[in-house]
Amino acid sequence: MDNWAIVPVLWPLLTAIGLIMLGGSPERQRTVSILSLLGLLALEVTLAASVSDGSILVHRAGNWRAPFGIVLVIDRLAVIMLLLAAVTALAILWYDAADPDPVIARLPFFFPLFQFLLMGLNGAFVTGDLFNLFVFFEVLLISSYGLVTLGATARQLRAGLQFMVLNLVNSALFLFGVGLLYGLTGTLNMADLAQKIPLLPASDTALMHVAMMTLLVVFAGKAALLPLAFWLPDTYPTPPPAISAMFGGIATKVGVYAILRVFTTVFADVRAPGAEVLIALGIASMLIGVLGAVAQTELRRLLSFHIVSQIGYLAFGIGLFTIGGVGGALFYLVHYTIVKCALFLVSGAAERLGGSPDLKKLGGIAHLSPALAALFFVAAVSLAGLPPTSGFFSKFLVAAAGIEAERYFGVTVCFVAGILTLFSMMKIWTMGFWGDPPATDAPTPPRRGVLLATGLLVSFSVTLAVGAEPLYHFTTATAAQVLDTASYVEAVFAPGGRP
Repeated sequence: MDNWAIVPVLWPLLTAIGLIMLGGSPERQRTVSILSLLGLLALEVTLAASVSDGSILVHRAGNWRAPFGIVLVIDRLAVIMLLLAAVTALAILWYDAADPDPVIARLPFFFPLFQFLLMGLNGAFVTGDLFNLFVFFEVLLISSYGLVTLGATARQLRAGLQFMVLNLVNSALFLFGVGLLYGLTGTLNMADLAQKIPLLPASDTALMHVAMMTLLVVFAGKAALLPLAFWLPDTYPTPPPAISAMFGGIATKVGVYAILRVFTTVFADVRAPGAEVLIALGIASMLIGVLGAVAQTELRRLLSFHIVSQIGYLAFGIGLFTIGGVGGALFYLVHYTIVKCALFLVSGAAERLGGSPDLKKLGGIAHLSPALAALFFVAAVSLAGLPPTSGFFSKFLVAAAGIEAERYFGVTVCFVAGILTLFSMMKIWTMGFWGDPPATDAPTPPRRGVLLATGLLVSFSVTLAVGAEPLYHFTTATAAQVLDTASYVEAVFAPGGRP
């Protein structure tokens, strides 16, 4: 199965090229995209089964041994990310197929860009060296530039310019950090770096820490951790809801993934200063992000501020670098990705049904579409962490890991942020879904396909709550594997390939 590790990258790439060559109507491109995603999802389920016992798949491009050749690595952590990307992407395309957005319908670029975005995500999740992580980040970002500005409204162009400038600076910093590491060690293969960094002479320690903190800044910017999150609430509400859902659901998680992967391999033996900074950023993001959400009245902007807060939970759990902390953060990641994507899809349907994204102008959505209101309510209480939802279990696991590590201030912020999250979700409910509908022409309720696509994600969230124990065991096993740097290094350097 090792050679199948390249397929999650090639599959969306070939699909994107095929869509460009195919051209034609958006309906045809949408059909091809959905069929391609179904095939990709089936493959990734097979890959997940192959690594569920702790195996690690390593594809050596050109059959060159590490560190001389490019390696792609799939372990439990990688398959979690690959499956989340595929499931959310499939639900989003189903949602768009049921009720095509007029902006997407009139522009032929959405579906190829969507596939290139998926390629960048998958490539970042499976690459085994820092330079190709940079390359896949750039593929992801170029696609994101196109999707953020799709429609070319003044607000989109302004947000897209801000997004582009920040990420250009991030890319320059990424190259700076990578260049420092290459100058110090002569390699960019993560497994090789894991072996060489502990052996650096004391005279190089300062430069190594500069490289580590530079990469932490880069990944924190991509994950939207404070103080590098100012771009997100202005950017994510601007494109059509389907694109917002993809960004809000999975795109920012690539930064979280990069932090976890790089700090458990490359900097495994020297990460203590970075871990302290990560915990501090996580605590600040949890609290300030949710305070920003409480102050908002625009639906998707409010949800965008919540992304900052929820990423803070992930950073706090990962920053502990314990099996409990990382395992709880991964449980939280699965829950949060699905729930947040569902909330963005619900918000898109609610805005179209109510005729406005402003909560002050909405009202009575529950009367206009009880099914849509029910989907929002389940997803909202799950995001807030009320028992017995998956959000409750995920926050409990992160808080329990914090208590075990004696990070009591961070745990207190976890609970405060959870209460404020519930308050802001109820604010959406009372202003947007409760009350009487506005006195306008009778709106058309959401189509059945919209409800089914959103319901698919909400049902996954409910399933996570019912099946919390098996998921907990899997994320805990994943945490143990990812923290075991030696097993990753051994898999990458296993005999085989040309010297």
